[in-house]
Amino acid sequence: MSKGEYQEVPTKDEKQPEKPIKEDVIQPYGYGVRHVQTFIMFICLTVGYIARAYLSVSIVAMTNKSNHTNILENIQNDTTEVLEDLQEIRTDNNDTILIYNDSMQNISIFNDKFDMDPESSLGIYRTYDWPKSTQEMVLSSFFLGYNIMQFPMGLVTQRWGGKIPLQIGLFTNGITCIVAPWLVLWGGWRAVCACRIVQGLSQAGVYPSIQTLLAQWVPKSERGRLASYVYTGSTLGTVIAFQVGGILAESAGGWPSIFWATGSACLLMFVLLTVFGAATPAQHKTITEAEKSFIANSSNTAVKEKPKVPWKALLTSRYVWACIATQIGSGISFFFIFTQVPSYIHSILEVDVKSSGLLSSLPYVAACCFSVLFGVISDFCLNRKMISVKNSRRLFNSVSQVGAALCLISVSFTKKLSLAIILLMLATGFQPGIHVGWMINHIDLTPNFSGTLIAVGNSLMNVFVLITPVFVSYIVTDLTNQLQWRIMFIIVGVCAIVTNGIFVALMTADVQPWNDPDYNKKTNTEKESIK
Repeated sequence: MSKGEYQEVPTKDEKQPEKPIKEDVIQPYGYGVRHVQTFIMFICLTVGYIARAYLSVSIVAMTNKSNHTNILENIQNDTTEVLEDLQEIRTDNNDTILIYNDSMQNISIFNDKFDMDPESSLGIYRTYDWPKSTQEMVLSSFFLGYNIMQFPMGLVTQRWGGKIPLQIGLFTNGITCIVAPWLVLWGGWRAVCACRIVQGLSQAGVYPSIQTLLAQWVPKSERGRLASYVYTGSTLGTVIAFQVGGILAESAGGWPSIFWATGSACLLMFVLLTVFGAATPAQHKTITEAEKSFIANSSNTAVKEKPKVPWKALLTSRYVWACIATQIGSGISFFFIFTQVPSYIHSILEVDVKSSGLLSSLPYVAACCFSVLFGVISDFCLNRKMISVKNSRRLFNSVSQVGAALCLISVSFTKKLSLAIILLMLATGFQPGIHVGWMINHIDLTPNFSGTLIAVGNSLMNVFVLITPVFVSYIVTDLTNQLQWRIMFIIVGVCAIVTNGIFVALMTADVQPWNDPDYNKKTNTEKESIK
């Protein structure tokens, strides 16, 4: 008996290696709740960008001069009976209507851009005569609120998860958009600025929230693909805002219908997120235990509620600063392409991009296609062990940054329209490579604090982004001078290449020790034991 018992021991030892097979049992789960959650994230980001970009179309319709022509005609018709010798109607620099007779004596004055005259008022459908400087102020007011709340919203996301800040953003933007046409009627351009600042404040948590939700829901084997699908919402939302906004502006609803449609979409998405969204797999009511285990075991997360951010370790990590460096470079490049390049096309290539909806949308369409392609290729290579995670992040970030930089620099050396447009489309198309580059590297480094990490990076990036237009104005003093533009293109390109080089040299894809929510406690315990 003892011999038999003794002989059983090696038999058990031989079967011991079967334990790792238990890990292999956790196979890809297939379609599940996580895909529904990533689709909700995608729609949230799409609607968020519609709410961010719609005013670029709306303000054109809001300041249309055709309404002023109609008002002038009405004034002329009403006054011809009294002033038979009416000769001309003029508008001076202060937007005041002056009616003159043949002796050039002023007969009547209509002040305040026609808005205060109830006879000529069209209610909320009226248009406004705002100068270009006022329009720029209105358009940029969103980013004032966005930049102010970027870092605080990162902390909110860290403390309460990714769902609540998204709900705040969608609900606030929905209500603000719907009431905006009446507020403009009452407060003019200042009311629009106030609305946009509020929208920016509430949208500051969108990216930290998306990053946090991706870290909770997306397994490592699907991270590149699903993350790139979600981030495609930013470019798709911009395309929808530009194209649908133009259609609505020409509809019977006029420019207010753009506000109402955007607000309705935000509120609808708020309801869908509230009902079907969940901050973590553990909080979802219908997810299976099998899928929950698959996500937990393949995501390398050790999530606890309200973990304390290890600020010292985070801010002294060279890997974090490698991400932030390339984040700044990509932010400058992205902002320059979408704000300054249209002026270059108009001034140097002599093409009015704004007059062609198709031409202005092509770069965004290219970005959507490239984004999905990068995500699929990244996961394909990683899951088949064709490349390491670290080298994958390096490769796609380099394709994005260096590829876009070289295309930008090349554009400044040609005046051939077709070649320039192709290069600009490629530059824009390469940009989404960052989705499987530095953006997803945040989750690699710290799944638990990725939302905070992107908020820190965005706060610093926005400082440089806001300086960029000032820098451009000092270099490009003559919009028709291609040499001045070339210098600016080269500076932006070199900046992207250098910051990408920092990322490639210093980055890692390993989860950092300070990702552990108990890291601070362990560090303090170790210090006490040394003492």
